[in-house]
Amino acid sequence: MEDNNHQKKKKEKNILDDILANAVSSTKKHEETSAGLETKKCKSCGAARPDDTDLRYCDFCGDQFY
Repeated sequence: MEDNNHQKKKKEKNILDDILANAVSSTKKHEETSAGLETKKCKSCGAARPDDTDLRYCDFCGDQFY
């Protein structure tokens, strides 16, 4: 009887090990990335604006960018 319980526990442990191994191997690995948006600051007020825009005046203070 005790031997039967030992085999049952061993089988349950093997199943759990298989489940956990599968979970670890299939878990998506995340990498750290940067945002990738380049910005410039207004010389007067410090407001940021995207680098690739053609704005000539700051939307916040009205000062010229160029």
